[in-house]
Amino acid sequence: MKGTERYLAFIIERTHITAVEIAHSPRGKTLTAAGSFDSGINFDNPEVFSEIGGQTRERTFAKELQGFMKSINAGSHFLSFGMNSSMAMVQRIPVEQSLTDEEFDIHLQWELQQYHPDANPEHYVMMPYALVNDAGVPGTDAMVISVKKSFINFLNNVCERVHCSLHIVDIDQFCAESCLTQSVPDIAQKRTVVIGMDEESLDASLLIKGKNADIRTMTWDGNDYGMIDAYARSQRADQIYLHGRIVTPATAEQLKAFSAVPVNIADPFGTITLPGTLPGIDDIKERRQEFTAAVGLAIREE
Repeated sequence: MKGTERYLAFIIERTHITAVEIAHSPRGKTLTAAGSFDSGINFDNPEVFSEIGGQTRERTFAKELQGFMKSINAGSHFLSFGMNSSMAMVQRIPVEQSLTDEEFDIHLQWELQQYHPDANPEHYVMMPYALVNDAGVPGTDAMVISVKKSFINFLNNVCERVHCSLHIVDIDQFCAESCLTQSVPDIAQKRTVVIGMDEESLDASLLIKGKNADIRTMTWDGNDYGMIDAYARSQRADQIYLHGRIVTPATAEQLKAFSAVPVNIADPFGTITLPGTLPGIDDIKERRQEFTAAVGLAIREE
């Protein structure tokens, strides 16, 4: 890298949008902007994926992004988006290692239709992620993320409306994992459960040697911390990291009362320079766990 480039990442959670902008330079990565806002669009509504009314939603979201980017003084030309698990189909599937690329594509389409018989594979972008086994090496399973092409087109058109380029689209839990593998020094030495919290669901995943070995979404009532403990124990976890908008120190203390597994609140800024002059920096530090997934997405260059 010869110069400095900014990357701005948005995490979409129903109507709530969390954003982080990171400047990448030869000297390292620096936080240049962060914040959140509430959109007039409910991204959990299936109509968001419809082409009907798409241009109106594009104009609405583009106007919201422009106003928000101006308010936090973001200057990136590369925009990335993290989706919650309800906005995509997340499937764990067995993979035969001997399959050719063409055979694997056919297998992905077959798996999609097993879960969703009415789905037309041509209408989806399917992204496979290899999972590691219990030894932390590539195993025989993969996680497949299936996203409707109409929504990818929506995001691309929104980026064009704000004179930016669409960079990366991913699942927010994977983004949080990317952040923790960068910011937690011992993550590769310990079996780590990562928990993303919102009011109605938990995203739970397991990292072995810093690589993803399992991911699932569980419905919860906001109070059943025994669910998290049960998952951590079933995965023989050495530690638990919590992230998300509703995570607080009190949340961590409540979980500690249920679990013997050490509990930590994610600090996404462990390897990121935080300028003291950045507007709202104290509030950003106070809410740091809310920005975990956004940081994980904004530090990616590929």
